[in-house]
Amino acid sequence: MKKVNIGGQERPIRFSYLCLKEICEMCNLKLSELNQLGTEINHIGILTFCGLKHGARKEDLKFNYKIKDIENWLDDENFTKLNEIFEAFQLDQPQIEGK
Repeated sequence: MKKVNIGGQERPIRFSYLCLKEICEMCNLKLSELNQLGTEINHIGILTFCGLKHGARKEDLKFNYKIKDIENWLDDENFTKLNEIFEAFQLDQPQIEGK
C-alpha cells in the first residue's frame, strides 16, 4: 500500500471500493463522473481525507481527523504533495491489461 508523508508523519493511503463510494457521495458524483475529480477545489480535500481514512482502516490504525484537519495539512505542503496523492489514486484504480 502506498504511503504519503503528510501531517507530520507517514500515513497509508488507499482508494478501495468503499473509499470510492464515499468520495462519490461526498462530492455528489456518479461513478462514471470520477474523471471530474479535481474540477472543484473541495474535491482535493475530500479525496485526500477518504484515501487516508481508508488507508488507516486497512492497517487497523485510528483515524480521528476531519476534512478540515486534512485541508490544513495540505495547506502546509507544496503542490508536489497533491501529485503524490493523485498518483496513489491512479495506482489503486483497476488497470486494463495490454495498455
